[in-house]
Amino acid sequence: MTPSAPLDPADRLALIIDGLCRSVAARIAGRRLAGPLIILIWTRLRRIGRDFAGLAARIRAGRTVRRSATGRRPARPRGPRGPRRLPQGFAWLLPLVPEAAAGYGSQLRHLLAEPEMAALIAAAPQARRILRPLCRMLGVRLPPGPAPKDAAPAAPDPPATAEPIGPPPPSSAPPRPPPRIKRRTGLPPNRA
Repeated sequence: MTPSAPLDPADRLALIIDGLCRSVAARIAGRRLAGPLIILIWTRLRRIGRDFAGLAARIRAGRTVRRSATGRRPARPRGPRGPRRLPQGFAWLLPLVPEAAAGYGSQLRHLLAEPEMAALIAAAPQARRILRPLCRMLGVRLPPGPAPKDAAPAAPDPPATAEPIGPPPPSSAPPRPPPRIKRRTGLPPNRA
């Protein structure tokens, strides 16, 4: 048996997604999930895998998508949202497919912690946008991204000035009288 070459992060992510899809599809055989929900989950998982594989291929070819000068695309006008089709929230796939989601979530957590994957995410920040829904499904925290390049550096603290020694210089303005204290009505004046 010949040892196979180690898989790159995109291939390993594809294996994780394939396993999740098989587990979700097995739920339809047991009738534990509704067919339309399984199709929606399957479609979302496949789209994440396809988008990440395409991004990884562009990075390997040296063609990454460049950001605009502002760093963001112009906002597109959105129409009213339809009803939510998939569950929302952190780790929402765990109750639906507990045995598979926990195992594949652990594999995804380890994949995200590897230097190769961190380098891929650093080379293309779009990878975070692609991986975020998968991480949310499985209850995996996406590692923090790099600081924005266009952020202004923090202003240095002003140099400390020495406190003057001696009394303060006389000012030309007369001293201010102490503030007046208003008496509360209904109480007799305090006579001492």
